[in-house]
Amino acid sequence: MMTEAMVRRSLREEMLALAPATAEAIYEFWVPRSHERADVAVIGTTIDGFEIKTDRDTLKRLPRQAEAYTRVFDHCYAVVAHRHLEKAIQMLPPWWGVLVIGIDGAPSFSLVRKADPNDGVDPETLVRLLWRDEALAALCGLGAPPDPRAGRSRMWDQLLGLLDLDSLKAIVRDALLRRDPARARIPSQRFAVS
Repeated sequence: MMTEAMVRRSLREEMLALAPATAEAIYEFWVPRSHERADVAVIGTTIDGFEIKTDRDTLKRLPRQAEAYTRVFDHCYAVVAHRHLEKAIQMLPPWWGVLVIGIDGAPSFSLVRKADPNDGVDPETLVRLLWRDEALAALCGLGAPPDPRAGRSRMWDQLLGLLDLDSLKAIVRDALLRRDPARARIPSQRFAVS
């Protein structure tokens, strides 16, 4: 039986092959303000989230995951075993993409439904992806250095007051792509395209 780790590796390779050369993939991508983690996030010109449901999984958490991912990702995909396909489509918002996991040899993926752009990204959740030093650098780059004693939360609020959503997305993407994964408090696996 195919494991989630096998599916994740194959999905990473396939999605990065379609992404810009500067894109990266992160396993177990933390979604702020929730207890959820996307199985794979691909960060390039957009931030796209992928939730994997193999034959061994249930769909019990899928509605909660879909709600959390909507706050952060530009595009969302459910990557499901064939047995979950019909039920997953019924459970997910219509703008979510759906891929079915093939079982011939190494995992492969068939597109059932292409993801539409997510209009529900929440700036207050998205800004929380920035670490303190990243928020500080963003504010200084905007010519609006914060009070030196300002905490991360205050800097997030300042950024929200200065930026529209598209500008905030660009700053967050850039910060995630520049981030040293060794500094992450929550372990994730990050890959650069070679």
